[in-house]
Amino acid sequence: MYARLDLLQIKVIFLYKKIYFFVYQAMNKLLKTIFPEKIRCIAVTAPAGLPDHLRLDRAIEELSEVLTVKNYTAQPTANTPPYLAADSSERLKCFNAAVNDPDVELILAVRGGFGSVHILPGIDYDTLRRRNLPVMGYSDITAVHCAMLAKNAGVPISGCNLLQLNEAAEDDLSIASHRLALQQNANQSTLPTPVLQAVNTQAIATQRVAYPAYAANLTVLASLCGTGFMPDFSNRILIIEDVNEPLYKIDRMLEQLRLSGVLKNIPALVFGKFTDPENSAEALDKLFERFAATLGSPCYKNFAFGHQFPMCAVNSSHTLHIANDQKPFFTP
Repeated sequence: MYARLDLLQIKVIFLYKKIYFFVYQAMNKLLKTIFPEKIRCIAVTAPAGLPDHLRLDRAIEELSEVLTVKNYTAQPTANTPPYLAADSSERLKCFNAAVNDPDVELILAVRGGFGSVHILPGIDYDTLRRRNLPVMGYSDITAVHCAMLAKNAGVPISGCNLLQLNEAAEDDLSIASHRLALQQNANQSTLPTPVLQAVNTQAIATQRVAYPAYAANLTVLASLCGTGFMPDFSNRILIIEDVNEPLYKIDRMLEQLRLSGVLKNIPALVFGKFTDPENSAEALDKLFERFAATLGSPCYKNFAFGHQFPMCAVNSSHTLHIANDQKPFFTP
């Protein structure tokens, strides 16, 4: 009986390993489709929240099958708050080490969370500017991106973090948009994303809008009001998203941006995904319409960017073209 049970266990383990091997190989093929050939070396860093280190190690192992990966994540100490990846000085040191590594062609954030704001004053913006280095991530990484835009240093790319790469490799829009965003000299591309819907009369009257775009997390963006790290959006389409925020907080943060002048002269405001089971689509639409009526700029909704996939990655150096009744597209 025990011999038969052991044999059965062996067969189950063998089958599990075989399935894992094929899934692993398939995922590696999908990961290869995200990164263009010119990107061969990536630095992973955690400027914000504490990652699950088992997931981190596994993600680095998987990505290392496709590219050269350099791990620039710091370790927490006994005094590090539990929501941070490490002390701010260590997170800053690791981030700047990645910036100054001559082999690195892309910096990829491990995750969001909170804490990016701590390192903003000490980032090596001069080297970022000289190397024009892309930094990809979203959520709390909005703080790093906004500082980069404000300092005209590097290329912020609003896209998935390291721990979500597998999810980004599971649908056509995420794959195509991330690959496009990671190409500096890409051709015009219409992505498999829904047509944007006009939210106010200015958007209805405007036939076409074409400006560089950036996709930001609303909470993090609003927290930068009054600092030297808020960019000038007067020549940039701003896409905003958020997760697990009630309507009144979304309303409050939108008003904070408007009253602080961040949205003054903005060429267009685009609402991405606002994910919260407590907020109905109807209630969100009413809020967006009411707020958009207070702006003099075109406002649109239904852009596929947020804390859910599919995710349409956005390279801040690419121009987003929006036209009524047409799918949006990017050009370098």
